[in-house]
Amino acid sequence: MSPKPILVIDGSGSNIFAGVLDQNNRWLAQVQREGTPLEDLFPTIQSALQDAGTHLNEISAYLYCEGPGSVLGLRLCAMAIETWIRLYPETAKLYKYNSLQLCALALLHDSPDLQEALLVSDWKKGAWNALTIESGKPISIDVIDDTELVSWKGPLYHLPQRKGWQSPPPGAQTIEYSPARIAEVCQHPMFLQATKGVQLYSACINTFQKWTPTRHRA
Repeated sequence: MSPKPILVIDGSGSNIFAGVLDQNNRWLAQVQREGTPLEDLFPTIQSALQDAGTHLNEISAYLYCEGPGSVLGLRLCAMAIETWIRLYPETAKLYKYNSLQLCALALLHDSPDLQEALLVSDWKKGAWNALTIESGKPISIDVIDDTELVSWKGPLYHLPQRKGWQSPPPGAQTIEYSPARIAEVCQHPMFLQATKGVQLYSACINTFQKWTPTRHRA
């Protein structure tokens, strides 16, 4: 990464987060606020930049959350970054991270003996974004339904969303979303991914409609 400061923006969770990292992945500033993305995103970013003593034209790169999380918060962050990299082309380096991966890596950092677990967050009613930990490593992120969730017998963790569609799964341990943990896990090879533009996470379940033959009519 460049020696210039790096701006971290995260609107995926219940709080708005902005922070500035130095070249050694140490926080120069971090600001987290309660509120709505529409009203509080830009004041939060401005406060973080001021606390770090820097400006957007001095930023070398952006670290942003791709999701899953608040759709409005993620989209506002994406719009802001896309605007700024046009105004300041020299800051056009982009790196994305996944909110579930961040939580999983922080969890493994705190519990190094954890070998298997399932970490879930709401997608829609009856469906969950799910990250599987196997052999002490985050393996994959998939969409699972209630039946698959009930069949899981190992440790289960739940990441609350700004707008939840359903109650936490029975027996799940709630974990706190903390973008401040980025400084601890950002060197993990699975965490950051360089992108050419802002790319947001998209969860989907493939559904197939059965084809029914019909008589051709002229």
